[in-house]
Amino acid sequence: MVDPDEHEIAAIAAASPMAGEYLDSIGKTDLAVLTEAEWLTLLEVIITAYQDELSRQLDQGRHPAPPLAAGGRP
Repeated sequence: MVDPDEHEIAAIAAASPMAGEYLDSIGKTDLAVLTEAEWLTLLEVIITAYQDELSRQLDQGRHPAPPLAAGGRP
């Protein structure tokens, strides 16, 4: 993401606390000591929270639907 728009910035902000909560739940804050499984879970938490926030914005009409690609698919 080169230049995030206001909706993407809001989604990043929504994902940040979720990442912190996960790290708190495993008692680690140093990313260098995460196991592979913990790292992948952290990524899943962040990506899911980010997508959930964008979806919430879309459902509330605050975020435009993504443009359709050639062939009519997103």
